[in-house]
Amino acid sequence: MKAKSWLVIATKLFIASSCGENSTKTTETGTGDTVTVNTDGSTNTPTTTSIVAPEPIQTSFRQKYPDVRDVTWSRYEPVTTFDWEWAGWPALDTSDYVARFNWNNSDYWAWYDSEYNWIGSVATISDFNSLPASVNSRISADYKGYTIESVDLENDKDKNAYEIDLVQGDDKVTLLLDENGRILKKKSRIDGEKTKTKVQQ
Repeated sequence: MKAKSWLVIATKLFIASSCGENSTKTTETGTGDTVTVNTDGSTNTPTTTSIVAPEPIQTSFRQKYPDVRDVTWSRYEPVTTFDWEWAGWPALDTSDYVARFNWNNSDYWAWYDSEYNWIGSVATISDFNSLPASVNSRISADYKGYTIESVDLENDKDKNAYEIDLVQGDDKVTLLLDENGRILKKKSRIDGEKTKTKVQQ
């Protein structure tokens, strides 16, 4: 009788623990990320596994960002907040590298390929008043009534450019402007109609 009671209790505990809302399964992906899969099939945001970058990349990084001390290195992973094709940068894969760091009160990402070449960097700009006067003038002149939603500073060997998301009601415009306020690329969704324009240089 005691054995039967213990069996019932053990079965109830097993069912309760396996059906609980917080049941998860953690798995490693091929990119070094850890993904937690919940019992309902949803996944939590991947957590990136830190690595030690090869010395040639670290040397290049220190030359470009000499004052940065707290850097997290990992293998390349797709970034949903940055449009790689829009920037015109070469495609990367999981053999490439990314550094994450904070510099001048902005969050930065810097990408390097597997041959240790710097591809480019992106910074999230939160102080919209710090944009160059020419960029602000262009926005004020061409997009009256729009509000700046987000700004990223994109830097590669050829240029510094500002990717700016503007909104007005349901309308959205994304601009890529150089430091002189010249529009390099534009995409928009106005009155439900999408357009994409690249300015010929």
